[in-house]
Amino acid sequence: MTGESTRLSRRRVLAAIGGIGATSGVAGAGTAAYFADAKRVTNGLETGSVAIAIDCDSCSFVDDQVSFAVDGIDRGESGSVAVSISVETNPARLWLRSLCPPTDDPLGTALEAVFSVDGDPIASGSLSDVSRALATGRRVDTGCTTPGEGIELELDWKLPADVSLAVAGETATFTVELVAEQCRHVEEADVIDPFAGVAPCEVSPECVSCPEDDGERVASATFEYDGPGGDVELELRRGQGSAEGTRTVAPGSQFTAVFHDPPSIQGDADFDVIIDDTTVGAFHISCSRPFGPGLVIGDGTHTLTVLEAFDTDGRSLCGVTQ
Repeated sequence: MTGESTRLSRRRVLAAIGGIGATSGVAGAGTAAYFADAKRVTNGLETGSVAIAIDCDSCSFVDDQVSFAVDGIDRGESGSVAVSISVETNPARLWLRSLCPPTDDPLGTALEAVFSVDGDPIASGSLSDVSRALATGRRVDTGCTTPGEGIELELDWKLPADVSLAVAGETATFTVELVAEQCRHVEEADVIDPFAGVAPCEVSPECVSCPEDDGERVASATFEYDGPGGDVELELRRGQGSAEGTRTVAPGSQFTAVFHDPPSIQGDADFDVIIDDTTVGAFHISCSRPFGPGLVIGDGTHTLTVLEAFDTDGRSLCGVTQ
């Protein structure tokens, strides 16, 4: 490369689809405006003879970052954020990469996301998956860009209706770093990927053991009623307190119970399983005893099996053996 090539460092040009934070509320609660404090921002960043214009709707610039905020959404809500970037001087090549998500990223794992360039999806999955997929860099132009013609970056996201309430209050971020190289005097065959050699993101564990010593508790769990046959009235009662809920179930019925309404952690850790007014078993949610997928609760006749569980930090719990 020659002196005509210009790398835009993270401090000098950084387009960040950042601050995507969600607080999953109780179903039926009102949804706050996604971008209550945001407005259209147009900004120009220039170094050497390469200038990039960044235009976005409902965003703000902070320390050379374009930031988006989503706040107060309910489960089942969805939205999108977009950035238009264009070279305003000489034709240039453009690359981007995302920053790795935290290894412990409950909301990033819960959010479904698709990242597109000019309408073509280039990464999808959870928001954390998208961040990891783009972390080693991606060229976004189809040749040298034409000055003044924009390249559209868009992130579509959705918080599924069936995610655990344990993600309430969590924040997930997605940040994109841009690098531009002037095309003049650099043949395509001589182009070097500026992100070559960038290491992939560390992959977070798929589950954690119920963490007895770090103050976390079981926040929610999905159960399956195993039988015997016929409809029964099933109740989960917290110690001597009120019932978590009473429901009619049949063999094979599945249901999700919420034990803590984050961020508060209150109430007795012991639950009784009551079927047709008879206590058939119990379980404990402080993580001082095993709890997770595979746990069977019952009296040998009426039984429940834990299919899925999350702690109060939003992490999926690993299976247990008995």
